[in-house]
Amino acid sequence: MRRLTGILLGALALTTSLEARTWTAVDGRTLEGEYLRAEGEEAVWVEVGGREVRIALSQLSEGDREFVASKREEAQSASLTLFGQKLTPGKAVEVTTGLPEEVQRELRDNKLPPTQAKVKVHLPENFDPAQPQKVFWPVGGINNEKERLSGNLSRFSACGEAIRRGWIVIAADTEHGNPRETTIKIQEGDAAFHAFVIAELASIWPDFLSWKHACGGHSSGAKGSFFRLGHLGEAGCQVTGIFLSGCNQAFGKESLDESGARKSAFKTTKAFISSGDADNLVDDDDREELVDGVGDMGIRAVRDEVFSGGHSINNSHFEAALKWFEEGAE
Repeated sequence: MRRLTGILLGALALTTSLEARTWTAVDGRTLEGEYLRAEGEEAVWVEVGGREVRIALSQLSEGDREFVASKREEAQSASLTLFGQKLTPGKAVEVTTGLPEEVQRELRDNKLPPTQAKVKVHLPENFDPAQPQKVFWPVGGINNEKERLSGNLSRFSACGEAIRRGWIVIAADTEHGNPRETTIKIQEGDAAFHAFVIAELASIWPDFLSWKHACGGHSSGAKGSFFRLGHLGEAGCQVTGIFLSGCNQAFGKESLDESGARKSAFKTTKAFISSGDADNLVDDDDREELVDGVGDMGIRAVRDEVFSGGHSINNSHFEAALKWFEEGAE
């Protein structure tokens, strides 16, 4: 799995090309450098001799300022396009694309081998990829075939609080639903699938990996969240949290084995465990197993919370988890 992730991210790096230019200061001096990125309307970053140099726009010629403005507009337009399809801030948008052959090979043992990826994205209305963002990945359960076909995308309905709090919400499936066929054992095809999706997102949002990422689910979806956490960590995402609702099994070690992620990827990750006091599917021993399970992934910051109720998602707990994950995330 580590090899495939390296291939995908290596291919991503090849898509980023630098643009050489002679930069002219207002006093007439010139500098040879390659355009990297704009810093709002204040400055531009240029690579000079392998070094990144920040230049205030006020120090550059009118022609250079116009060039930077055009590059900034291009970047803004590209940041709202995924797989050639438009994303709209403030709305949930679903886009599709073909899967690379190497990912299809990893998924060839599925009952219905997929060839397509479906990605659903909800961006905040004030979305600005140049600013730090928070990303929540909802994870669907697989208690039966109907639930598997509904996939991860079906869990958008449970993410209202994340959307209200300004989180980007992202979920991905194949045309046949969840790329996983079980949430209780290793499925390397799902790891390859999400490595591809993450690499594609990082190709349109250069700071994507450094944004704060969290994932979570309920019941079987909580079990699957262990594996999603591994996918995010192995891809190099800054993982801030995992929300485990109504969960009675831990898969921390299996997640590391599937993804190839190291425990060090989760040293600042927080785990919020939410259980109902009348939940007949989750007992005290299960909750202890979850604490140990997230510990197997290197997570030490854990909240094990109980609410009055049964086997359901507690929205107050979900809100509390998001607030906790946000601490230090800005």
